[in-house]
Amino acid sequence: MRFGIDVAVVREGLELDKPERRVVARSRPCVPGKDAEIVEQAPGLRRNNAPRRLLGDRVDLRQFETRYPQVAAGIRLVKKTPRTPGLDGWDISGEPLPAPLPKDCDLESLAGPGTRINQEADGEYLLASVCGFLNIDRRSNQFSVADKIVSHEGVSVRTTGDLLLTGEVYEQHGEIQEKRVVQCRSITAYADVFGNIVSSGGVVCLKHNLVGGSASNDEGDIVVEGMASGATLTAHHGCITVRQADNCVLLGRQVVVGQATNCAIVADEVTLDVSEACTVAARAITVQIARSRRELDTVLLVLLPDLSTYAAQIAALEKKCAALDKEIAEHRSRIDALRSEKEVASYLLLAGKLRRQEVTLSAEQQVGWRRLSALVAPVLRTMSQLAEVARELDGNLNVLRSQHDEVTAAREQACSGIACTVECVEGETRVSTLLLRLADTPLSALPGKDLKARLRRTDAATRLLFTGSAGHFAWRYRPPSA
Repeated sequence: MRFGIDVAVVREGLELDKPERRVVARSRPCVPGKDAEIVEQAPGLRRNNAPRRLLGDRVDLRQFETRYPQVAAGIRLVKKTPRTPGLDGWDISGEPLPAPLPKDCDLESLAGPGTRINQEADGEYLLASVCGFLNIDRRSNQFSVADKIVSHEGVSVRTTGDLLLTGEVYEQHGEIQEKRVVQCRSITAYADVFGNIVSSGGVVCLKHNLVGGSASNDEGDIVVEGMASGATLTAHHGCITVRQADNCVLLGRQVVVGQATNCAIVADEVTLDVSEACTVAARAITVQIARSRRELDTVLLVLLPDLSTYAAQIAALEKKCAALDKEIAEHRSRIDALRSEKEVASYLLLAGKLRRQEVTLSAEQQVGWRRLSALVAPVLRTMSQLAEVARELDGNLNVLRSQHDEVTAAREQACSGIACTVECVEGETRVSTLLLRLADTPLSALPGKDLKARLRRTDAATRLLFTGSAGHFAWRYRPPSA
């Protein structure tokens, strides 16, 4: 024995009269070290599928607490705690008992796109190098940060719940199920959409079909490369492009549809390749083929502007201009009358010659000149005041004339581009104008059923331009003279 001998026990044993079994030596086991660890630094790095908590201890069962974690550039994601070596042991024969080597980990293997490793005084960190959405690969445990969300799991009560996304781009490769709501900016959906997409801008691009749901975009465009059926599409400041639409409501600044069947469409500009039993209201309508379907005809309404406001503004401005013209003329007439008085005329004539140095006054003449100047001074002050008022009124008149020109230009702009063209009529088709007063409810604000009924109704606000089942139709609006 060469290690761990208990000297006191050995001495006691030597003093005994009879043999006795005692432990006289003990080995010292090794002390294991500590493996390297990865410690998460930022809260909310992982998805939390618990219901979203609201104020007042309420929860929203339709949304998860954290579905797509978002991080800022420079934030610490994880920290590597280095491994700690163990202590070797010894057996009683003096042989060492080496401690096992602790496991190590490499942050390089965890650093994906959008992340970087930073060596700091207190350790090694994995940082986000860009702002975006954090993704942790379940198989490789790799961290990555991207500026867009890419999902393959679809949107449903089970997988995601309703989504409220703050990123610029969202790609969804799975189905968006019925009654689910996705609020985002730009979205590209590669599978069928049965739910509701609410975009605040960017582009809504649906690669497949939109069935029974809705898509709206506050500031951008909507593109449906497949078919839209029983859906509502809204883009008041953008363009709606659909390959095929059946029984849909489309509200936008511009609408382009390949084949539309039994749809209600309201826009500034509408272009349809084929229209079957559709109701369309727009400033500019272009239809290649118009058809009826069963007992329903195609109804095209050309929206005319309400010019009454422009007429009232123009009349009011013209009245103000005429009043100012009259007032300016009166002031100038008074100035001319004062200027024609004998003393004033003599003073002005002599003052002009003196200013041009055409005459020179003697001492006696200078006395008379000063007397004349004092005599006409009040009249000259009055003339100056009248001229100043006339100049001010003339400036006001120029402002009114500029406003008149602006209102006239706005009226002309409101009347421009209003037209309707149907290249080929192959079924019952009706074309009318529709004058909506400013006090009337906008068509885009009507519910779907009320909108369809309003577009098919004939009343005092409509004027028939064409009705028939064959032929060609072209018409352009000519505004009345102001």
